[in-house]
Amino acid sequence: MMKSALFYSVFVIFFLPEQGLACNSQAGVWVQAPVADTIPLSERFDEPLSGAVRQDKARQSASQQRNADRKVIPIETIETDTAYRNLQEIPEGYTGFKIELMATAMPLPPDHDLFFQHGNITLEELGEGEFSYLIGHFEEQAKAETFRASFLEGRYPDSKVVGYIEGQRQIKAAPKEE
Repeated sequence: MMKSALFYSVFVIFFLPEQGLACNSQAGVWVQAPVADTIPLSERFDEPLSGAVRQDKARQSASQQRNADRKVIPIETIETDTAYRNLQEIPEGYTGFKIELMATAMPLPPDHDLFFQHGNITLEELGEGEFSYLIGHFEEQAKAETFRASFLEGRYPDSKVVGYIEGQRQIKAAPKEE
């Protein structure tokens, strides 16, 4: 019984479709199916299903259309100022703490990394040809020290917290809280 069922299945699968016969499995009835309905003779995959042809362009392959549709945007060089010109000064009545990232004997050039890494940089001329670059505004020294140790100490090992009272830098004493 098993051999005959297997032979029958192989016969139905391989031979009957060529003759256009198909079995309706629910009713067990064989139906004549036209060959043209089941096997496409030719297909054009590069045309739309509707058969419509674009009138505005000659027929092109997909890669030709991609290359033709590309738009080239010209590169224009725009001169921009760096943040160097936006350096701030210590206000006259400023009381608080700032973090000095570095002190230099000469002003830093406008393309220095410091100006691209940080915003709101304050420049303080200390006299005798020394320039101090500071960031931040802290009301408490402990908060400034925590920030410096957490975020700046690795990149700026010589950074330090500087206190100000009424716009004047305090060399040794920290400003008093009011």
